[in-house]
Amino acid sequence: MIKCKQCDKSKAESQYSKCSSAKNGLQPKCKSCNSKDNLKFRKEINPEHHAEWQRDNPQAFYEIVKKYRKADKSPIIYSIKNPDGFFYIGRTEAFLTIRAAEHRRHFQKAEKGKAHPLPLLHQSFRKYGIKNHEFKVVLELEGCDTKQLAFVETAFIKSFQELGKSLNIKTK
Repeated sequence: MIKCKQCDKSKAESQYSKCSSAKNGLQPKCKSCNSKDNLKFRKEINPEHHAEWQRDNPQAFYEIVKKYRKADKSPIIYSIKNPDGFFYIGRTEAFLTIRAAEHRRHFQKAEKGKAHPLPLLHQSFRKYGIKNHEFKVVLELEGCDTKQLAFVETAFIKSFQELGKSLNIKTK
């Protein structure tokens, strides 16, 4: 058990990140306190830091995203729900956070007059704001290939279209 220098609580070693310069090889603050500090930095102290870093280091950011996308994970079917209870259904082999960021970027490009591939979803983003949409994993499909994933996605889309609650234009 190690005592956190910030919250003053004793916690197991697994609750601390590594630090090669420390005598015991661990950070002086627990992961929870570290996380709170990082969030405070991103939201209050310097909210533009990450965006600036991405703009200043596009190749490094691309490599990080590329590596993250290739991580060993199961494909998923996901939904984006708007405040009126309408759903967009999609599929990805990336983490949902990555796919959600892509949706945000595509919407921003569409707002600048570039391609508009998802008009109903983008119309909903415009009406309610992206932050008021709920991104959620509907189904994780271990060992599923791309064809099977597409089949399951199409079935979900058709179901919501039949209910009159779809933001998908067509089945894929």
